[in-house]
Amino acid sequence: MFNTNYEDVKEEYGLIPPGEYEVIIRNIEERTTPGGATGINLSTVIRNDVEQNYKDRYIFDTYWKRREPTEADMQVQGYSFKQIMRLAKSAKLPSGKAYETVQDLCKDLINCTLRLTIEHEEYNGKTRERVKYTNESKFPDCKHVYKEKSSPDNPAQQSAPAMPSQPASLNIPGDFEEILSDGDVPF
Repeated sequence: MFNTNYEDVKEEYGLIPPGEYEVIIRNIEERTTPGGATGINLSTVIRNDVEQNYKDRYIFDTYWKRREPTEADMQVQGYSFKQIMRLAKSAKLPSGKAYETVQDLCKDLINCTLRLTIEHEEYNGKTRERVKYTNESKFPDCKHVYKEKSSPDNPAQQSAPAMPSQPASLNIPGDFEEILSDGDVPF
């Protein structure tokens, strides 16, 4: 016999409220929409080793290629040079390190920590989360443990702590996938 107890039940699927969140970069993918817009999609996870709400929830952010890239933007394959450098600085990548491609830089970003400021915005009649600012983590010593679904063979399966030297996932194909719709692009 048991009694219902909702003390530990939390809203899991609503919008994450505006505010600052300590995150770790879990995955990076470069994709192209059917309309031709290309972007680097960051999948970050709200860290569970820092005392904060919404632990283990994902926050997504996209860095779009510029329609009219400057000479500096062309160094990072047409993405905004300032945005990419801000991301690299916030992730504490070494200053002055040379990269052949933006994809090489993305490999170094996997498992880096960040502090994201989230706001809500209206887009196409829907309220969405949007990353307003990306800054350095206030807690750079990361002990986050990724929550993984249990495998049918081993229901007690647990994930190991994030290791900065081992990428969690990186999917930057040579030929871009057409996954997003033009309605998902904010311009």
